[in-house]
Amino acid sequence: MKHDELKTRLSRYRQINLSVTGRKSGRAISIPVWFALDGEKLYLLPVRGAATQWYKNLLQNPQIAVDARGEQAKFRAALTM
Repeated sequence: MKHDELKTRLSRYRQINLSVTGRKSGRAISIPVWFALDGEKLYLLPVRGAATQWYKNLLQNPQIAVDARGEQAKFRAALTM
């Protein structure tokens, strides 16, 4: 993660706004999401697991945008088990 201000804000909060592309609509969808920051890795936490709609959208298109209280960045998500 190269964005110092974003990383600073992520260290202060536990929720971000996540934007994904709808797998059916193709439109941008923004939703508040819990996360964990571990060094340079940002782990998104789907509260309802694989049933979470944003997670299903992310599987279809891993391009995401995060907003941590006004500090924004785009990433490509990768699944971890």
